[in-house]
Amino acid sequence: MVPDNNDAEVADNNAQSAKPSRAVTAWTLGLVCLSIVAVGVIVGGLLHHPEPELTTAPVTTTKPKPEEKHTYVTPPVTYPTQIPGCATVEPPSKNRSSSMLAEDKFGYDNPAHPWFSGPKAVAMSAALHDALPEGVSLAFAAADSSLFFRPIPSPSDPADAAQSGGSTTAHSKLTRGDRAGALFISVKQGTQPIPACVAGTLDERRRLPDGTTVDTHDTWSETDGVRTLERNVTAYAPDGTLVWLSASDVSDGGKPTGTVPMTIDELVTAAAAPGIRVTTPVPPGTLDPPLACHAWTAASAAIDEATARRLDTVLARIPLDGLVLDRPLGALRPGGFALVVDPLGALRRAAPGVCQAVRVTAAGQQSELNIAITVAPTRPTESAQPSSSDQPTSTRTLPDGTVVETREPEAAGAAAGANAAQVTRTVLVTWASGTAVRVESTAKTTPELLSATQLEAIALTPGLEVK
Repeated sequence: MVPDNNDAEVADNNAQSAKPSRAVTAWTLGLVCLSIVAVGVIVGGLLHHPEPELTTAPVTTTKPKPEEKHTYVTPPVTYPTQIPGCATVEPPSKNRSSSMLAEDKFGYDNPAHPWFSGPKAVAMSAALHDALPEGVSLAFAAADSSLFFRPIPSPSDPADAAQSGGSTTAHSKLTRGDRAGALFISVKQGTQPIPACVAGTLDERRRLPDGTTVDTHDTWSETDGVRTLERNVTAYAPDGTLVWLSASDVSDGGKPTGTVPMTIDELVTAAAAPGIRVTTPVPPGTLDPPLACHAWTAASAAIDEATARRLDTVLARIPLDGLVLDRPLGALRPGGFALVVDPLGALRRAAPGVCQAVRVTAAGQQSELNIAITVAPTRPTESAQPSSSDQPTSTRTLPDGTVVETREPEAAGAAAGANAAQVTRTVLVTWASGTAVRVESTAKTTPELLSATQLEAIALTPGLEVK
C-alpha cells in the first residue's frame, strides 16, 4: 500500500474533470504542491464537486456560445417530486459551490485537522480496500492512484478554512471482470447538519442501523455527445464523518466504457465502513505512510504487474546486514510518468518503470533508499563523460557487458547542519538488454549515506533484469 506522493501521472481523470458534477463532495481544493499528474487527476474532481453541506444546482443542458463547439448535457429534473426516504423535497438550487486552490503546507501533520495523520491514512486506506466487493481489482498504477488517502491541504487564505472542509481523498482506476471504471472518495469531519433533500441531487435517502444517513444518486452526463455514467453515495455518520464516494465508467484513456464496476449498494457498504470514520482509533503499531518513490530514467517498455511481482520476490530476498528498514523491500509500483523525445523531436509519454522507497537506519544513521527499475532504450558506455554540471561519476563495464555507473555527492554536500541540502549517492546498473536498476541513498549529510558498495550489491542482485 502506498500513499500520496509527488510522482506525476498526467491526466488520470481528465475526461471526468472536463465536466462539472452535480454530485456532492468534500473535496473543493486543488493541491498546488502535488505533481503535474496528481493535479491533473485530482483538481478536476475538486473543482467540479460542490460541498456536501451545500445544496447543488439543478441539472441542465448547457448550450455553447456561437464561437464554441462543446456541449454538456445532464438529465432533466422533475419538480415537484418525491424521493424515497425524504419527508420533503426542495426545488433545485441555482447556486453552484465555488472552489479555490489550496496549498499542502503540512503533509500528513496538518494542525488544523488533528484527527488525521500518516498512520490514520494508512489505517483508513486498509479499511477502504477491505470494504471493496469481491472481484474488484485496483489498477497497477503509481502510488498516488492506488486508493491511498492523501494529506489534507490547507487553503491559501486562512479565512477560507471553514469552507474548504478539510477533506482527505483517494482515487484509483478499477476493473471487475470485463467492466472497467474509476473510484473516488473524499472523507472529512463534518460540522453542519444533514442537508435537505434537493431534487436532481439524489435518488434515495437511506438510514442505516448505526444511525448513518446515506444519499444515493445513479446518474449520467454527456459532453459533446459522449455519455459518462456515475454512481454517487454521500454518507453522514453519527460521529460527524462525511464521506463522498463516486464510481464512474471512465477507464484508462479517459473513455467511458458503458458499465460502472460497482453497484450503489456496494458503494453504500464501502462508504459506511467503520475504519474510514474520523473517530475510529488507529490500530496500535500502524506504520507511517511509505515514502514516495521515483524512477528518473525514462522507460521505453512497460513493466507489467506480473513482472513487478517477480521482481518483488527478488528484492525481498536481498540480504541487508546491518540495515534496519521501516518496511521490507518488495513493493514495487509504477513511478509516475516519464517524457521522452521521439525520433521526430516531439515529447511523448513513456512507460515509467517501477520503484520503491524505504527509510533506513544503519549504525544510528538515518537515510532513505530508493530503488527504480526501468527498461531503457540505450545504456551508458565507458566513453561517456559527465558534463561539468554533473556530479562526479565513475563508470565501468563488467565482462558480460553490464555497465555500472556510480555517482558521488558533491564534496560541498558533506557539510553538516540542520539546514543543509540533502545529498545523494547513486549506483546505476544497466544490462545489455536495456534493463536499468538505479539505487539511490539520500540523507542530510554524506556520512549518513549508504556506501557505494552497499548500493551496488543491491543493484547487481541476480534476477532484477527484465527480460
